[in-house]
Amino acid sequence: MTNSRHNSNKELVGQGIANIVAPMFGGIPATGAIARTATNIKNGAVSPMSGIIHGIVVLLVLALFAPYAGSIPLSSMAPILMVVAWNMSERHVFAHLIKTRTSDSLILLVTFLLTVLVNLTVAVEVGLVMAVIIFTKRMSDIMVTTKVLPNPHARNKKVESQTVSNVHDCPQISIYNVEGPLFFGAAQTFEHSIMSTIHYRPKVLILRMGKVPFMDTTGENNFASIVRHFSQYGIILVTGVQSQPKELLMKTGLYSTIGEDHFFEHTGEAISYALTVINPEKCLGCKHYAFRECHGLSGSKHSFQEKSPVLSS
Repeated sequence: MTNSRHNSNKELVGQGIANIVAPMFGGIPATGAIARTATNIKNGAVSPMSGIIHGIVVLLVLALFAPYAGSIPLSSMAPILMVVAWNMSERHVFAHLIKTRTSDSLILLVTFLLTVLVNLTVAVEVGLVMAVIIFTKRMSDIMVTTKVLPNPHARNKKVESQTVSNVHDCPQISIYNVEGPLFFGAAQTFEHSIMSTIHYRPKVLILRMGKVPFMDTTGENNFASIVRHFSQYGIILVTGVQSQPKELLMKTGLYSTIGEDHFFEHTGEAISYALTVINPEKCLGCKHYAFRECHGLSGSKHSFQEKSPVLSS
């Protein structure tokens, strides 16, 4: 309303101290009211001094004129409060949000109706719970797990999902992009996406986790389930893991379970390592040519000579 920002923590700390002290002197807990602040601003207030002056005036009324103030009919005060509420309602913003017909519109409408029909406390509680549920759903939708391969026609052989097909895939090395926060709302989807698409049991599973900014314990637990299941017949390599997920993996011990030498900064390094541990005999006659080295591996019975894929990340 003033086109400025304020430190709301100061207000909350001040109210907290006041509500701790007030009962010691027979007082009751209280809270600030935006109606009074809005009225001050609408009447030209430009600094927090208006709130202080308002508090002093209220104190004087209570101390000196309480009997007279008690004689004011509530019916005469109701229209004043209604006008104040109307002026501070930002009805144009309210109408705009309702017209968008999104989940935010539903939260706004439910909170508004509960405020009018029940009370503000219930409205805020229900609104917060709805917001948390919808936020969790949105975050879970952001989590995307896709199978990828280096695109031989792209610059620097970048990995892309559209490169994978029935005739262009590697039976021994599977690479997955994992994007989005790996938390309780998306952890099961992540595990299901990985487990349901590696039924043919490749030798190496490479997880590109550079776009996973956050991981909670539920996500770590599902990740650990993948590691335990896949480690029975292959190895897992992780690339680009960010600081928060890495710290959590270290705390839970999963980092050491996977092995420090199985974490890489870039995907190209992980692919180079994977090509050294696959079974070259299974490459003989393979026509998928998922990597540059496949041409030499599929047509030669000689031992595999390591080559670094042209891949930057």
